[in-house]
Amino acid sequence: MERFEHLSMVVFLILGLGLVRLMTSLGSAMSNNITARTSGREPIRFYWVHGMLVVMVFVGMVVFWWNAYPLNDTTFMADEKWNLFLYLLFLCSPVTYFLMSDMLMPKVSDEQQTDLKKYYYDNHQVLMGLALVLQLFSLLNLVVFFNEAIGSTRCVSRLLLLVVLTPLLFSKNERLHQVVMSLFFAGFVYTLAKYHLYV
Repeated sequence: MERFEHLSMVVFLILGLGLVRLMTSLGSAMSNNITARTSGREPIRFYWVHGMLVVMVFVGMVVFWWNAYPLNDTTFMADEKWNLFLYLLFLCSPVTYFLMSDMLMPKVSDEQQTDLKKYYYDNHQVLMGLALVLQLFSLLNLVVFFNEAIGSTRCVSRLLLLVVLTPLLFSKNERLHQVVMSLFFAGFVYTLAKYHLYV
């Protein structure tokens, strides 16, 4: 067994748990809406900005998993290069993704109505704080594991995201969140199309 195969087990377990957590929360929200119609309860109110963040976190976890594959190649990342610091850095993104998966959806209750718009703005500091931390770890991963130059398009786009997302940490302004998150989502889709779709 190569060192990466051993080290990656915990990383991919955390990512898998994050994916399960997010899917379980979404499934619970959808089933709650189905039963709400028949029982006369108020259904969960979804919010498109929150929905974009959910999609980006879900797809981001899959992309992280996908992008980690080259690290399995010892000609790309030799076994001797791995140390505790690198392993902890490698763990940081999956742990942050897991925390986001846990925080993104509220606990659904039969007794009270859930409004995801209210939930998003009530918790915007935590959600945006985690999004910023995730961008920072993504930048470090690019530089440390994939030997990207700090001036490369991928690194500059991460730095730009750090600047663009920072105001959302401090402001509850609905219009600001809508514009910035729409730009973030458009950039996310563009990045997926450019770097991850092979024809």
